[in-house]
Amino acid sequence: MKFQKYLFVLLLSLFFGLEGWAQCLSLPNAVEQQLNSSNKIIEGKVVSQQTFAGTDGNIYTSNSIDVYRVFKGEVGFNLDIVTEGGVIGDLMQVVTPSAQMQVGDYGVLVLADDAQRSLASIASAFYPVDEKSGMVYGLKNVAHREALYETIARSTGTQTIELRRVPADLLPANSTQTSRAIPEISSVYPLEVTAGTQTILTISGQGFGTEQADGYVAFHNADDGGQSFVSLPTGPHYLSWTDTQIEMFVPSATLYNTTVAGTGSIRVISGNGASAESAQQVSVEYAKSEVIYSNQLNNTMLVGMQGGGYIYKSNQQLAQFVNGSDMVEDAFVKWACNTGVNFTLDNEIVNLTDWSHDGTNLIGLSNPGQLPSYLLGKTVTTFSGCGTPNGLQWNLIEVDILLNRDIDWWIGDVAPMGNLYDLETAILHEIGHAHLLQHNNNLSSPMYFQLTEGAMRRELYAPSIDGGNYVSTQAVEAPTTCGNESHQYFDFSTCNLSLINGIDDEAKNEISVYPNPFQDQITVAGEWKSGSQFNIYDAAGRMVLNGVLNSNNQTISTSQLSKGVYLLEVRNEAKSHIQRLIKN
Repeated sequence: MKFQKYLFVLLLSLFFGLEGWAQCLSLPNAVEQQLNSSNKIIEGKVVSQQTFAGTDGNIYTSNSIDVYRVFKGEVGFNLDIVTEGGVIGDLMQVVTPSAQMQVGDYGVLVLADDAQRSLASIASAFYPVDEKSGMVYGLKNVAHREALYETIARSTGTQTIELRRVPADLLPANSTQTSRAIPEISSVYPLEVTAGTQTILTISGQGFGTEQADGYVAFHNADDGGQSFVSLPTGPHYLSWTDTQIEMFVPSATLYNTTVAGTGSIRVISGNGASAESAQQVSVEYAKSEVIYSNQLNNTMLVGMQGGGYIYKSNQQLAQFVNGSDMVEDAFVKWACNTGVNFTLDNEIVNLTDWSHDGTNLIGLSNPGQLPSYLLGKTVTTFSGCGTPNGLQWNLIEVDILLNRDIDWWIGDVAPMGNLYDLETAILHEIGHAHLLQHNNNLSSPMYFQLTEGAMRRELYAPSIDGGNYVSTQAVEAPTTCGNESHQYFDFSTCNLSLINGIDDEAKNEISVYPNPFQDQITVAGEWKSGSQFNIYDAAGRMVLNGVLNSNNQTISTSQLSKGVYLLEVRNEAKSHIQRLIKN
């Protein structure tokens, strides 16, 4: 069984040709730079929120904070801070990376002024703190509040100033009033999941509490490679909670909550603040974005904005920097030919260096000083919302990707020199976010949260192929697009396999399968030994059809297959061939 699993992973890496929301692609010392470059660091509680449209055409959220502690800067008892993104009417904007929080959240906020947009006290990071247990979430290698305070003091040279008493509802519970039973986790099922796809995770054990109350579940954080835990507050992800069992959706929320589950163990924190950690490791294969809005779990969806998909334009700065290289176009092709998501790069070059809701899908270099020094890139996605029978749906209508002009980039074909950062890896990463995919804890994946000097991750591999295929298939088969055109699969017939994870393009000519896309039948033609085996797999990896080729021009009935993307494998003892197919 294990061999079959790994065989299928290999097949998938050929199938879709392949692979936040807190820290996007960042440098290894991002946290230290973030703390040092801030002008205010506070601890407090979000008491209200209000979205507004900026003069630059983008959406922001104003958060009113009750301040309890100050670590840096001059701050009073109350402070209004700004976070990027939000919802106004039926328009939503998500900025990756950006700090996100909900009313009632308590934690430490790192603030910096944004001179370019004339925004004061914009939040560059938010680290939730559980005052009952002292646990800190979302910050690698820092698990407790006191360790966070020490980290801030070392980085800034400042001491904590207490402005007011912590409110009673955030103080540790009185042991005479609340049960101090210690929870225990006996099992977690399933152990292989995907996030943001409404996959149900069942946690069994005892001592969880007869009701959820202030209890919650925490996951290894996909936004820092699993080096910290990230908490999931009470909300729509939780389906049931008893003293012996918790059922919930695996989270990958983006707006107002950046809980992206990553591979690792699971923690249950009961209402009294006691916690337990699972012995089992849960493998999160990929995370697809979802939205918590008005305490409801909403889906995000690709549609057909231009030519059945999305056409991107490069800015002059990026075009001049790559100096005739096909690197940017090849990155789009690699994703499209591996996942079927209909993203293409236009030949037109535009003079834009900022993101805004202007109808243009942009990929480009930023202006000097425009992005923080610790970030390699930033992706802004704009959505239009509408009601469907399955609840509120957010259709992607625009994408803007900016790469940091101040980074020492490498644009060569071979591995980058030791002190340079691989531009192709960064482009693949940001296009992955445009696919509605979030970070994962796979060190070899372009969707890993961090990039180091001299490193490169230019292959997409099975988990992200699978995630991209889920996104494309869901979009193409969407029962409603709320007035937008339906998304169309990328035309695989245009793919040069030499650009797809090292596949030799010469293999493309060994076999011919037509028509593709197909309907009720396909014909397999080529010089193959009689008796060669063929297998057809669906997007979930299940073998849905198999048989034997008895001629070099054989027709196979496919009427029993539903619409979607498939993988055809033809093999004998001497050779094998893999090809992607689409049924319309």
